Amino acid sequence: MSKSIIIPFRGTISDKSRLHSVLNHKMLEKLLSLVTQRVIKESLQVEGINQVYILTQRDRLPFQGEYKLLKDKGNDLNSSVFTAIEEVHEKIVVIVMADLPLITSDKIQEIIQEHIKSGKVVLAPTEDKGTSVLCFDKQCNFPGLFGKESSMKFIEYYNNNSVGVSLMEYDEAYRDIDTFKDLIKIANNESLAIELHSIIKECVKFEREN
Repeated sequence: MSKSIIIPFRGTISDKSRLHSVLNHKMLEKLLSLVTQRVIKESLQVEGINQVYILTQRDRLPFQGEYKLLKDKGNDLNSSVFTAIEEVHEKIVVIVMADLPLITSDKIQEIIQEHIKSGKVVLAPTEDKGTSVLCFDKQCNFPGLFGKESSMKFIEYYNNNSVGVSLMEYDEAYRDIDTFKDLIKIANNESLAIELHSIIKECVKFEREN
């Protein structure tokens, strides 16, 4: 059963306005770049993945790893993902957000296995009920509901349309970084990679001194 991971990377920091208000542009760009590299690294380590795609508007990216660029043709995240799904050939599609500093290959693998075992759409929620990972069969309709409290919206949509759906129990591995409080909460997490621990500590120190 062929499987792909799609990592949306729009290449800007404009959607991180709450972090941009407390961090300077250069620091935030470095943080997001390192987090995205970590997500790519973990995605490439997931067993049985046929292809990892980076969905982007850019022609080239500075990230390491054997991934394939997928042209971002949308105006927003949902339209971008919708178009991308039409272009991939793998049967199982996993959307992994690029701002998950604690995500691991094991957690992504667990979500995929839950999908294979149950045949259901599987979602991993962020702490504020957003969606960090979404796994589904390519033939399943993608309703384009990423955004505020999207995990609840996905659940409601699939239930209303008689599609089996499963919501994973929240885990810190699913935490995204939207606010400075998110950085505070993970700054001392033992699972944090060394390179991320350093930049997050730097960000926390910068905010507290300014």
